[in-house]
Amino acid sequence: MSSSILVFRYQFAQFKREKGMFFFYCLTIAIMGIVLPIFMRGIESSLTTAALLTATFLKPTLSDSVAGEREHRTLETLLSSPMNGKSIIWGKFQFCLFFAVSFFGLTALCAVLTNWLIGSEMTLAAWQWIGIILTAILNFSAISIAGVHASATSADMRVANSRVSLIAYPLGLLFAMYLALIITVGFIPSLIISSILICIYLCVILTFTFKTIIMKQSNYFENIKYKNRGITQENRVSYITPKSQFGIVFGFELKYLMTLKTILLHFGGLCFVPALVAWLSFHYTGKIDFNYAVFVTVLFIPRVPMNLIAYSIGGEKLYKTGESLLSTPLHIRAIFLAKCMIPLMVSAIMLVLSALLTLMGAEITSRVTGEITLTHSYTAEQLVLLLGVGIMSSMLMMFISAIFSVGLKTPRHGLYATSFLSFLFVVPVMAIVYLANNILMWSVIYTAVLLVCNVMCILGISDKITHPQIVSRL
Repeated sequence: MSSSILVFRYQFAQFKREKGMFFFYCLTIAIMGIVLPIFMRGIESSLTTAALLTATFLKPTLSDSVAGEREHRTLETLLSSPMNGKSIIWGKFQFCLFFAVSFFGLTALCAVLTNWLIGSEMTLAAWQWIGIILTAILNFSAISIAGVHASATSADMRVANSRVSLIAYPLGLLFAMYLALIITVGFIPSLIISSILICIYLCVILTFTFKTIIMKQSNYFENIKYKNRGITQENRVSYITPKSQFGIVFGFELKYLMTLKTILLHFGGLCFVPALVAWLSFHYTGKIDFNYAVFVTVLFIPRVPMNLIAYSIGGEKLYKTGESLLSTPLHIRAIFLAKCMIPLMVSAIMLVLSALLTLMGAEITSRVTGEITLTHSYTAEQLVLLLGVGIMSSMLMMFISAIFSVGLKTPRHGLYATSFLSFLFVVPVMAIVYLANNILMWSVIYTAVLLVCNVMCILGISDKITHPQIVSRL
């Protein structure tokens, strides 16, 4: 136990050194716990949003917990010390659980205090708070222990990120739906729902606790790889020879993306999040407001190309393959644009798919509730914000993440920096929707501004970035 506490202290010290991320988390708590209750007049929306954001923010921490140590070649150093592998896992589990409970708890506390200061009536009873607290602790415990175990059995950060996503998002969405139900139903239904959810979380906790206990010390040193990966790659070789440098890199990146079935499944799951937010808005307000779905789409979808490009370009530096790539006759512009095209294509597909799923969810909700007379369609302003701003912001976030991945020490640092910037893209969208007199005109202007920024990034690739500059960063 003492060794796990040392690991916890080490993780906490690392967390404190990330000043930018600490400020980012505090800003998010302020928005969710102070600003949102003022506009929504209640704490229900803050709790539901905090549950989703906690699972989202916990995912990269879990992915980096052990797989990050393996990538950075520091896991062997830790395992060569007197502490064993189980102590490392338990220490990292304790830190992840502490982070999740603290983030969700501080957001809930700020929401309660804000609700009291503005004189709004408290709608939650004592038994509801007890159920929420108990379920929250079990939920974050299940996500943390399962996520750390997935990270410990993954070869690298990319694989760990995909596997943790399949754990964190379903359990996080389950908890968010529980919060939406316990606030509106009575005591007996809440007790039944809470009991079912507690059983699910306990099963997850016990399963991964047992898997961790039976792991041997030698398992942590194994170079974990997917079986038959080489055979799969050989079977996917295309006989169509690209004629351009762009086509060569694009074809290679596309083949590699097709082998990442887990991460593609994760992207498919993210497409349902805006539809869920639209349903939650109907659940709390009695009407379906697509503005909330637009906000969530602009916030979350640009993170997809940001993650892909960070590990596509930053991974070349991490795995020491950048020098070999730059020694080929390929130009920097061709490499950069081809690597960026894959994430942009994925984000564009996800934008369209999430919009269609939101419309389908709204139609199903109206039929289930019997309100068939409601019309469900995006306005012209919402379409410009959803598709125009969504694609342009995804492209700009991708370029910024690519630049940070090359310039900063590891892809993880680049992701942290761009995660903070991703929230800034949502602020103009919210200002346009709630403050602008002519929403369509300002939406087009914002799209044009993002387009100009993207063009400047593309033109600056060949003008200002040279081979020696990139090599010096590798």
